[in-house]
Formats: sequence, structure tokens, C-alpha cells
Amino acid sequence: MRPSRPGLLAGLAVIAGVLAWSGLQVWVSTGHGEPDLLWRTTLTIALCVAVVLGVGWPVRQWVNGDKARRIDALRAARTAALAKAASVAGALLAGLFTGWFVHYLPTAGIAARRSELVAAAVDVVVSVLLLAVGLVVERWCRVPPDDEEPGGRAAA
Repeated sequence: MRPSRPGLLAGLAVIAGVLAWSGLQVWVSTGHGEPDLLWRTTLTIALCVAVVLGVGWPVRQWVNGDKARRIDALRAARTAALAKAASVAGALLAGLFTGWFVHYLPTAGIAARRSELVAAAVDVVVSVLLLAVGLVVERWCRVPPDDEEPGGRAAA
């Protein structure tokens, strides 16, 4: 598995943001009401951040030399895959909520809209946090190369 590329993640966020904003514009222009942003969404994303950190921490400890508890290689690989998925999901969600934020920005003077604007801003921040945690945990899962003996064979 290759490490996540920040440029690709930024591109995904931009595409998701443009699609979210334009989709919301079309939705509202056809006479539909604007969907509400729920605080449960924020809490769910924050829970995902905590889970990714919780799963990644033991792998980080093991890679950094705490070999007291054995870590299965499959567990480390699954943790890396979870971290990669978290960074992609964080990028897509950050783009989505940025699109919603931009949609609500022109009407920020209206009190009812201001609460939606704040909710979108908080969701953007939590989504970027998920993206960042995914990248960090993915880095934690990198195993340093084995030390080589002068003869060219790996040390036992």
C-alpha cells in the first residue's frame, strides 16, 4: 500500500466542495428546503478520530521499540488501511462541509443561518482533523527497514 499523497487528498476535497456547493444550489433553486446540519454528524466524525487514534497508538508504540506486547502484522496492516480510509474520508467530508459553508456564507447576517454556518465550520474543522489523524496514524504504521549486517544479510 502506498502512502497517501496530500495533493490527491486536497484535490478530492476541492472536487467534493465544488460538487456539494453546486448540488446545494440546484437543490434550493428547485424549491426544496435546505437540509439541516446535525451536531450528531460532528460527534460521529469526532468519534472516528478517537477510534483511529486508539487503534493506531499501540502500533506506534510497537514500531518505536516497545516490544513488550506483540503486534500482529495483519493488525498493523489493517490499521494502516483504516488510517488511509480516514484520510480520504476526512478530505471528502472537509470538501463537502466547505461547500455547505460557502453556501451559507452570503446569509451569515440572519440568525437562523448563522447557526448553520457555525455548524458547517465546526464540521469542516473536525473533518480536517480526521484527515490529519489519518495521515499521522498512517505514518505511525511505517516499519523501519531491517538493519543489515555487513555481509548483506538481515540481522537475526
